Amino acid sequence: MTTSNSPQGTLVRATRRLVAGAAVFAAGVALAGCAVGAGIGVPIVPGLSLNLGVGPGGPVIGVSTGWGPLGAGVSLNHRGQLYASAGASAGIGGVGVGVGKSVMLHDPLLPSASGPVLGTAALGSPGNPVAP
Repeated sequence: MTTSNSPQGTLVRATRRLVAGAAVFAAGVALAGCAVGAGIGVPIVPGLSLNLGVGPGGPVIGVSTGWGPLGAGVSLNHRGQLYASAGASAGIGGVGVGVGKSVMLHDPLLPSASGPVLGTAALGSPGNPVAP
C-alpha cells in the first residue's frame, strides 16, 4: 500500500496530472478548428453569473448557470442577436476545454417568419389581386 507521502504516491499523482493534462491538450488540438472566444463570468448569486466576452462575432454579454461540468446560458451580441447555449467542460488548474452547442433565438435583422412582409404577397392573394 502506498501512502500519499511515499515516492510511489508522488509518482502516481504526477502521472495522473500528466495524463489529465495530455487529455485536455489533445481535446484542444482536436477542437482547434472550432470557434474560440474568451470571457469572464461575474457571480451574481450562487449558481448564476453575468458573462462578458468576445468571440468570432465580436463582444457578447449574457447570463449563465452551471452545475459541475454542465452549463447553460443566454447571450446577446453587438448585432442584437439572442442565443441560447448549453455545454460541458473539463479543466485542470484553471485551464480547460469545453464543447457546446448554441442556437439563435432571435435576429432583429431577419424578417419575421410569422407572416408575409408588406409588398411580398403572392399574386392572386387577397392582398395582391390579379386583374382578369
